[in-house]
Amino acid sequence: MADNPRSRLTLAQLQALNAVVETSSFSLAAKRLGIAQPSVSNHVQALENRFKARLIIRDGHTARPSPSLTALLPRIRALLALSDDLESELHEQSLGGKGQLRIGYSAFQLAIPHISAFMSHSPGVTIEALSAASADLLAMLEAGKIDIAFITARARPEGLSGLKLCAARVVIAMPETHELAQRPHLDWRMVESLPLIQREKSSGTRQIFEAAATVASITPHTLLSLGSWESICAMISSGLGFGVVLDAELSPGDPFKGVPIPDPNLMASHWAVCLPEMTKVAAVEAFLAHLPVAAG
Repeated sequence: MADNPRSRLTLAQLQALNAVVETSSFSLAAKRLGIAQPSVSNHVQALENRFKARLIIRDGHTARPSPSLTALLPRIRALLALSDDLESELHEQSLGGKGQLRIGYSAFQLAIPHISAFMSHSPGVTIEALSAASADLLAMLEAGKIDIAFITARARPEGLSGLKLCAARVVIAMPETHELAQRPHLDWRMVESLPLIQREKSSGTRQIFEAAATVASITPHTLLSLGSWESICAMISSGLGFGVVLDAELSPGDPFKGVPIPDPNLMASHWAVCLPEMTKVAAVEAFLAHLPVAAG
């Protein structure tokens, strides 16, 4: 018959037993453990009663281990040391110093610097990062496959917690040498005639762009859909099409220029979001606390 779970060996009993052995005293053991002396006596007595064995030999005011206990002490102390290690490990995780984070990002230029900075600050946290479109990342977040998602959206998705990292505008990217690159902006009628290179349909950037085009009564001509930023850059640079991108994704080293369309519906933001119940998970909490918050 299995033991009653309520009568099983406990760490508190083993800690009391070991403290009595190491201090040779029930009163000193109680002081070491920060508990009352009767509690120490009760722990030892409960073990002796259960196993019908004398574990502590009392000699006046001195206590010493019985031969049977002496043989068990190395394993008892190893178990207590392992318990201390586990407690220390869990404490570090509770402070965000250790743990694991699964992060998804839609624009590596906007996410990787923050991920890298956090990794430098918290080297004990293991990071798994993957790239996907914003809508796909939100589905993965809801399914519990990732802990944090970097997404592009007009507003923070309802039901999620998170931070706005930056404001961004959807622009048309083209080689700097193209004649349209000399214009301060493009109108929708110009854009309608351009062969466009867009991200996949689940991309936040594409969804914002196509929603704004619909409001403007424009039907964009999408020549190609690509999920890789490098592929989009290569196609733009080759002159085969015009990219629909965020201005925040562009850098001075890129061989092309982003030209805006003066439409407020093309304004977006980049967010780091998670499920509300995940905000108190130590590693998630530490990561969000490490992020800068956009003004406004």
